[in-house]
Amino acid sequence: MAVRAQAPEAMDMHQTHTPVLPLLERVATTAPVSGGRPAAVESVAAPGFMAPLHAHGADEAVHVLEGSMTVYAGDEVVRLGAGETFVVRQGVAHTYRTGPDGARSVFATFARSAGRYEDFLRAAGPASGGAPAWSDDDAATVAAAASGVTVLAPPGLLPADAPAT
Repeated sequence: MAVRAQAPEAMDMHQTHTPVLPLLERVATTAPVSGGRPAAVESVAAPGFMAPLHAHGADEAVHVLEGSMTVYAGDEVVRLGAGETFVVRQGVAHTYRTGPDGARSVFATFARSAGRYEDFLRAAGPASGGAPAWSDDDAATVAAAASGVTVLAPPGLLPADAPAT
């Protein structure tokens, strides 16, 4: 399943080949552990957007189609441009920030609910790029829990800043 979660008018949305199956193959080793279903979501995020700090019960692959982003995963900082992929290992706290032109990317993992995984990405990444107010009953947090994602902190915090659990 590939879904365009957001589409800011400023981004060029020309059709390109989305490598969903190879991405799912890269994260398939944790599928039996997570008990999840394959989930792939295409997302468009505005320049400077930052996701909440979170962790998954399975590996998650991110593949940038257009633009750029920096992924902060554990103690790693990885800059990705168009055509590049990074896999975040299961259980690793991570977030990302899009570059100056935003990013169109595909996220792939195994989740308890593919639909709720999509809901999490949609709620966590408003097309406006604005940072929403976060709480334990926030739509993104609720959708995350239903898909096997744990939200650790609101947007703006890096893995090193994560509260102790």
